[in-house]
Amino acid sequence: MNEIWMMIANPNAATQDTGATWETYKKQLTDGGAQVEASLTAHKGHAIDLAREAAEKGYRKLIAVGGDGTVHEVMTGLLRYADATPGADLGDFTLAVIPAGTGNDWIKTAGIPEDVTEATACILRGHTGKEDIVRLTLDSGVFCLANIGGVGLDANICYNTNALKDKGYKGSILYSLVAPYSIFSKKLRPVEIVCDGETVYRGKLFTAVLGNGIYRGGGLQQNEAGGNWTDGVVEVSIQPGCNHFKGMSQMMHIFKGDFATLPGIISKRFRKMTITPLGSGKRDWVEADGEIPGTLPLTVEVTGQQINIIVP
Repeated sequence: MNEIWMMIANPNAATQDTGATWETYKKQLTDGGAQVEASLTAHKGHAIDLAREAAEKGYRKLIAVGGDGTVHEVMTGLLRYADATPGADLGDFTLAVIPAGTGNDWIKTAGIPEDVTEATACILRGHTGKEDIVRLTLDSGVFCLANIGGVGLDANICYNTNALKDKGYKGSILYSLVAPYSIFSKKLRPVEIVCDGETVYRGKLFTAVLGNGIYRGGGLQQNEAGGNWTDGVVEVSIQPGCNHFKGMSQMMHIFKGDFATLPGIISKRFRKMTITPLGSGKRDWVEADGEIPGTLPLTVEVTGQQINIIVP
């Protein structure tokens, strides 16, 4: 297989002018002895296609340059390649990340530094860890949960934040600014949530937050402590329907890190979960790694495969 690194760079990443700097990152790697080729994304979702095409051409070492959304797309492309290729094993792949996004939450679990020079040094050292591959199945297709996700309020915040980003607004503070508006404008819709064959919630949903990794929203924690992305399970914290003032009061606990342990919050670990909308009408958005791939219904499943990831 091809031992050359394939760098997939998002030139429109949120916090840095990646379009002007990705060549610097590539030079740092090649000066350190790595062989690197590069492809730039041209639109949202393009990294999915680029990663899958790279895998089909025999590349087994990929570098995602961008934010959590770019990591999500690269891993989704690899998952779709594996699903379509008999005998393919994602354990043959190694993923590295050079952070250039808003929250850069994926790297926090991996321990990769935010300084890009230090991040490229990690790639050159070549130390690896593992990450569980988690598949999301929606009507719109199959996606990979690289780090975190959610349904309900969490997804609404993401949807509204992305709308501001599309208008040119940037910065990690967007999440905090958008959250209050999203909380008080959220319409609660009924769902059924089943984890590993057990119905754990049925009723109106305020939010359900998923964790393959640990951090979201620029370093906030909303799932149970002790989870990690090599334990073979995903964490979910379910906030049942409630009035908006109680909802906001509970949500403020994400800054304390104890949201998942609040009275009334349902926290579970699972290998397979389904969230099904009840009744007719508009369906809740689904969020995955800061992107909105579609709406309910949703199936979340730990595949049993793991990918190699570059760590410090």
